[in-house]
Amino acid sequence: MLGRAARPLAAALAVVAVTVLPRVDVPHVSAGGARLGSSPPVRPAKGPCVLRADRLVLRGARFRGVVSLRTGTGSVRALKFTVRSLDAVNLDLTAGRGRAAMRLRARPATTSTLKGPGTGGVATFYVRRLTGRVTGLGGSPLPADRTVSVTPDAVPRWLSHPATRTRTITLAAATASQITQSGGRLSVRGLQLRTTARVPHGA
Repeated sequence: MLGRAARPLAAALAVVAVTVLPRVDVPHVSAGGARLGSSPPVRPAKGPCVLRADRLVLRGARFRGVVSLRTGTGSVRALKFTVRSLDAVNLDLTAGRGRAAMRLRARPATTSTLKGPGTGGVATFYVRRLTGRVTGLGGSPLPADRTVSVTPDAVPRWLSHPATRTRTITLAAATASQITQSGGRLSVRGLQLRTTARVPHGA
């Protein structure tokens, strides 16, 4: 059971998990020892969901192609990845826009980690756009143009090559837009949660 001090944090994390990481199962989220269970399937978030990191490391990553996801306003195309784990240095996660936006940030110079369930488990995530500078491809040669912007309509050969299996992909100054995730546990150090939404008078 969570202590009294951890309960407000757990509630805040639950809101961010539902808003930022929609669809399928909301991941387990932990911060300072607090842990949340998975939630029922939820609808995709309203407005943009953006993950930024100074360095993003996808371990045991495999590109699964371009898929179609159902949303409340119709189907959208997205890039599908599976990973054994994902490390985000200086995580900055935002959902929504304007005064309704929610922002989750990790303490500076820390690494937040998303891990697949169990031993050898994988997490699945979908993105509409993945940008950054490629600094590592698991020992494979780096592309000539290391600054990339990957979308369903622009998938580089080094990512989509049929002979490529799982490997570690490292991106610097990375941004993943319209991210949706399932099947993992997210750990964040030094969590900072902010929202600009107005609180009704008397609430």
